[in-house]
Amino acid sequence: MPPEEGDFLCGDWVWDAALRELRNYPRKGKKHAEEPQAVERLKPVHSITWHRWSQAPMQTATGQVLPPNHSRVVAAYEGGGDLTINEYDRGCAEKLAHAIAEAYGLQVIEEGAPGGRRSGNLPTKDQMGRLVNEAGREQIILDEVGGEITVTKRGRFWGKKRRTLRTNEVRSLELGYGVAGPVETFTVWAIVGPEEEKIPLASYSGYEGWADPAEWREFVQELGRSLGVDARV
Repeated sequence: MPPEEGDFLCGDWVWDAALRELRNYPRKGKKHAEEPQAVERLKPVHSITWHRWSQAPMQTATGQVLPPNHSRVVAAYEGGGDLTINEYDRGCAEKLAHAIAEAYGLQVIEEGAPGGRRSGNLPTKDQMGRLVNEAGREQIILDEVGGEITVTKRGRFWGKKRRTLRTNEVRSLELGYGVAGPVETFTVWAIVGPEEEKIPLASYSGYEGWADPAEWREFVQELGRSLGVDARV
């Protein structure tokens, strides 16, 4: 008996929690086919990982352009091997991951690119030992030796405005993270003065899921120790 549309967990997927069985039904016009194109009766699972990452758009041999945003759910079996589900719809992938995890009493592990995140995306200091960050029309220079943060803002058409803050005005550091389209951004914010103004001391933008968050957390904590302030990561 073909499934009703209400039986679908999301997309083309039907999940039977009692049987711990996952079925995928191909589209047939506006509805789904009566028979599944793939069926997997899951073995005992010891972990569920939901990968999210982005990369440059690719074209298949048939001319189809793959989207830049990718999502994958991996159910690792206790006896070895795994079930890998590639699902571009991230909302659907999240539902699949949590449905399977719930059936086995597990927590969903969230990760970036399946091949592992890469280090080496941290900012480096210039020849004068300063940390320089470009953020839109602003340039922020952290000079720890001089005890200054210089913020220079370019005018829309001409001119510049420059102001200088003392590093002893920094109350704390924060590590910010955001995703816009296929791009993720890490930002190190300095919380400055009684009004707690946020100054971006360092940042990195690149395809989602490749930079190492642990590396950035360690960088912020080390910078916080150097400035003598708390670092919230």
